[in-house]
Amino acid sequence: MKKFFNTIKNGTFKGLKTGLMLLKIMLPIYLLVVLLKYSPIMPWLQEICQPVMKLFNLPGDAAVPIITGLFTDEYGCVAAMGGFEFSTAAITTIAMVNLMAHSIPVETAIAHKIGFSSGKLAVYRVAAAVLVGIFIGWLGGVFL
Repeated sequence: MKKFFNTIKNGTFKGLKTGLMLLKIMLPIYLLVVLLKYSPIMPWLQEICQPVMKLFNLPGDAAVPIITGLFTDEYGCVAAMGGFEFSTAAITTIAMVNLMAHSIPVETAIAHKIGFSSGKLAVYRVAAAVLVGIFIGWLGGVFL
């Protein structure tokens, strides 16, 4: 019985520690995205990114979570998506793109350290993300 309570206690502390770590990532990104959303930069960013986002069947402001995810991780992308109102199909497309290509700077640095070609890895991951994004965006446009 003592082992059971120790497991519960350890799991609770580890869960709280992980939750706080995720909040340290997500809250600042969410704050920055909300500030960006209401800044004069957002219409300019939407206009520039709209042609590329059309490939994915997404609105122009979907570029914010996609770019955030490229440079941070999946949690940064989720935090960035929280600042906008996207459809279910758009959320799915954004998530799939970011699952294919997230944390590019960090992961290419790690790949370089272990002997992989970091440039080739980055190009491969971004190309795969674009192909998946086009396919999932098309599916979302057809079925949703």
